[in-house]
Amino acid sequence: MDTQSSGTLQSPSIFSESSKTGSSRSGVADINEKEMDLTKDNSASPIDLECHIQTERITKILDEAIYKIKLSLCLPHFVQEYKTLSSVLSDQHMDDLIFIFEQYDNPLFSDSLMNVTVMEDLKAGDVSLKNRLNPELGHLIYIMNSYPALAPKVEEMIEEMKASCVGDEAAPPQPGLEFLLAMEQFKELMVRQMETTAAEELAAKISTRKLEASNKNLLHKIEEYSTKLKEESERFEKTMKLKTEIITKLQKELAMLNHEASLKIKKKILDSERQMVLASRAHAVKNDMLKEEENECKEAYENLLRTHLADEKNQRARRFKVETQLLSWLQKYDLEMGEKQIELDELTEKYEDELQKCEVLEQKLAEQDKEYIPLMAEREEEYHKEMTEKMNKFMLEHAARVIQTAWRDVLANRAEKKKLKKIQKKMQAAAAAANKKPPKK
Repeated sequence: MDTQSSGTLQSPSIFSESSKTGSSRSGVADINEKEMDLTKDNSASPIDLECHIQTERITKILDEAIYKIKLSLCLPHFVQEYKTLSSVLSDQHMDDLIFIFEQYDNPLFSDSLMNVTVMEDLKAGDVSLKNRLNPELGHLIYIMNSYPALAPKVEEMIEEMKASCVGDEAAPPQPGLEFLLAMEQFKELMVRQMETTAAEELAAKISTRKLEASNKNLLHKIEEYSTKLKEESERFEKTMKLKTEIITKLQKELAMLNHEASLKIKKKILDSERQMVLASRAHAVKNDMLKEEENECKEAYENLLRTHLADEKNQRARRFKVETQLLSWLQKYDLEMGEKQIELDELTEKYEDELQKCEVLEQKLAEQDKEYIPLMAEREEEYHKEMTEKMNKFMLEHAARVIQTAWRDVLANRAEKKKLKKIQKKMQAAAAAANKKPPKK
């Protein structure tokens, strides 16, 4: 709801409130246009003005009633939240409210309950709602209604109540909230009824008459269908009688079968009991055997424990010896390492000095290499040239020698060939001469 002014709530107009519903938006726009036209002269009839005034009066009354219902629903929450009331209400009104709350909590001390009948009911233990009501609660609602600053808080609480009821379907119903919803629905219905015109009412009546006519036809059909249903129900009853007879027969057969089954079950139970007795005896014998094995195992376990304890003592003694030896070795190691560390430090100092000297020498060598390397390169080039010249000379001389020896060989071969030719000629001449001589007598 909207704000209040001068001690009472000023409810919004019927049209602004009804615009929240989706069904009456177009009607609201038309009525707002009419309301704007009502300010002009000769724009509406006196009947329309009177209807408009009465609608606003009715809506204001309904809005005030709904707001008071909301206040009454929010009273317990306001009592629990004392800070909201104390921050909004004045001190005097706050004292009045506290006085009314105390009377409501203790009705025996209220002025409205001092009659004899109510006192007798209270003594008998009947502390019902009728004996707890007093007229001062109305004054409490009037005081809270006179403060418009409480309206937003009231609306928030009501929205939370509605949301909790909608969210939790398993929650118990709240009569006060249901009454509030019914009042709001009643207000919407009143708004719709006041918004409807005479033509719309006539159209609604005509539609209802048509629906009544169709309803009569439907009732006639319902009577026909009901007769058919009766006939079918009679048939169904007959079939059900036959089925019940069959069921009774089957039940008797079931009883006989159950009796036979119970006898068989008893026999099986007796047999199982006998088997259980035999099994229990066998288990008793096994239990005795297991107890003997348990005793033997305990003795073996104790013997093992003794041996293990003796071994543990020996191992602990050995461990103690090893630890003492280790400590002595560690002490010797520390002493030796101390002496060696001194020697190592001296050697490291010497090594660092030598390293510095080597670095100095390397720097000097680098400086010398800058001059030495190009000189050596020039020397290698000159040496390479000399060697190449010597090699060339040697190759030429060697080639000349080879050629000379080869030529000498050729000349010797030619001389030998000439000698051979001369010898061949001499041989041929001697052979020819031998052939020409006559034979001897």
